[in-house]
Amino acid sequence: MKISKTLKLTLLLLFVMSGAGTASAYFAYHMGSQALQGVSQPENNPTKKLGDKSKKSTKPTEFKPIDEKTILIRVYDHTHKKNKAAESKNKQESKNNQKENKTSQSIDNNPQELKSSQTVANLPLQVKDQGVKLEIQEASNEGTTLSFKVNLQNEGVTPVRFLYSFLEVKDSQGRALSAITEGLLQELPPNSENFVGKVKIPSALINDSQTLSFNLTDYPDQKLQLNIAQIPVIR
Repeated sequence: MKISKTLKLTLLLLFVMSGAGTASAYFAYHMGSQALQGVSQPENNPTKKLGDKSKKSTKPTEFKPIDEKTILIRVYDHTHKKNKAAESKNKQESKNNQKENKTSQSIDNNPQELKSSQTVANLPLQVKDQGVKLEIQEASNEGTTLSFKVNLQNEGVTPVRFLYSFLEVKDSQGRALSAITEGLLQELPPNSENFVGKVKIPSALINDSQTLSFNLTDYPDQKLQLNIAQIPVIR
């Protein structure tokens, strides 16, 4: 009985496929075995875990007493640091009190020096328009602001109103500066006395300026022109 060529090729193909499958299975098994070397199955017995924990918890711990010398050293260091901090604080407070006393004594002994530091040679400056007088009496430094003592007087027969947000303050370069007014009346009665107030300007705005100028007008007519220039800046 003769076997046809087609049958032979089919059998050969089946043999090759089975051989390739066997070889690939062998290599896969071999590679998997190498990859899992050193890996063990986890313990899944909860009873054993509880038993281990109970054994650990029932094991007595050894009591180690602290050396008495160590305790005394720690207590001494703690109290010594506290006493040292208190002494340094008292010394600092006494030094500050001595400085304050010296400062107050120097001010009491030299009242003229304090007054001269707030007085400028060019002041007072004043301007008058239509019976209304504006006078800058003195200048002084108040913390971070430059303060000007200002007098306003209405010698006319009609009341005059002011809106002090219209007050223009400029430095020697013509730059506008923000200013705050205190104690000045919004309306000056006729034939009035002097009304005193203050104009305050932040010192940081006038670091590089030597003089200032004020310009104040009435509201709402804006007929008055109270202009004062060359107002000296004190440092």
